[in-house]
Amino acid sequence: MKYGIIKVKRAFLYEENGVDVVDEVFFGWSVMWEDEGEWIEVWTHYGYRGWMERNLIEEKSREWMEGREKAGNTYVVTRGFADVMRGARVQARMLETLGRGCFVEKMEETENGYCRVKLANGISGFVPEVALRKRLDSDRFLWGKSEERFFVEQGIPEGWSEEKFRRKVVECAKGYLGCQYRWGGKAADGIDCSGVVFMVYLMNGVLIWRDADIREGYPLKAIWREGEEMCLVEERAKAGDLLFWRGHVGMYLGDGRYLHCTGHERVFGCRVNSLRRGDEDFREDLAEALKVVGSVFREISGSGKLEEKSDVP
Repeated sequence: MKYGIIKVKRAFLYEENGVDVVDEVFFGWSVMWEDEGEWIEVWTHYGYRGWMERNLIEEKSREWMEGREKAGNTYVVTRGFADVMRGARVQARMLETLGRGCFVEKMEETENGYCRVKLANGISGFVPEVALRKRLDSDRFLWGKSEERFFVEQGIPEGWSEEKFRRKVVECAKGYLGCQYRWGGKAADGIDCSGVVFMVYLMNGVLIWRDADIREGYPLKAIWREGEEMCLVEERAKAGDLLFWRGHVGMYLGDGRYLHCTGHERVFGCRVNSLRRGDEDFREDLAEALKVVGSVFREISGSGKLEEKSDVP
């Protein structure tokens, strides 16, 4: 198995035909692969697979990958965009522009509210410190011995309460409001429905399945399913839980409202709608078609009762 990191600002993953987009990855994200060629199939650090051009990856050893994780100096861009400057001042020459989700190596040098960073392509420059946050997710799926359990055994960041996690993911999700819809996208200038919720959870330390469904082996578990009384959705769901339709997903915000990114011709972007009939932003078609509600904190037992998850604090 070979390992590497993405060395361009953004790269798309495709179906094997190299035409249909399935996903998007960013600077510094990790992948692994087996066969060489102009196009290769990669596994992402969150368990998703797709085909991409080999020349977009900087090959690294497994030891380097593990060392980066242990060093803990990988930071993620949290702003929609952040410029990398030659010097620590606003007038300095711009070397690169990073999008939300890009990983950088943070150096010790700081000045005037800027910190020096190193990019996956070797460029080094200064970024405003407020545009970065320490990376909270992990690459361990790529080399762990318990790959089948890695995702479901995740927890929220150490020291965080459930209340803090829920507040953080909702705040992060709202940062995508107004973003245009882009199939397979995960960037602040174009994103799809599962891309929004995936990125929001990743930015807050939890890796979920990238597509619009609940997959076995990942931390989301059902707390409501189609066929139950609709009133139970609001009784059970809390802000930060996810709502699933057939081929679509959004984040519950509380008070009957949810945030989602839709390719619908009248929206084509990220917005808020309501499950409550009578609200101005009520979407009857989605309210009636809801399939599942998922949470990383609770799940429905075989008896139909809600239980706290023991593997997520």
